[in-house]
Amino acid sequence: MARVKLSEDLRPLSDLETQASEVVQQAHTTGRPVVLTREGRGVAVLLSVEAFEDLQSSSERLELQRAVDEAERDIAEGNWVEGSEVVAKLKRWSAGEA
Repeated sequence: MARVKLSEDLRPLSDLETQASEVVQQAHTTGRPVVLTREGRGVAVLLSVEAFEDLQSSSERLELQRAVDEAERDIAEGNWVEGSEVVAKLKRWSAGEA
């Protein structure tokens, strides 16, 4: 997602009420978020569907990377178990044992 251009992408909330199509088109055309303001302060952000999907994908990749980093730290610190132990525990759980 492209970064906000403060000189172009800040719009008063009233623009959404009176010029909704134009505001949506701006987000779609530029690929940048449109920041809606009230009394000079940001109150909401409008994104194109594509930008929103990109944001979701980035978030999911970041979450996966954090999980991998955490797993690598655990391994480095010796916090791991053998695969056979995991399989045995899963079998006990599926059989209703503790």
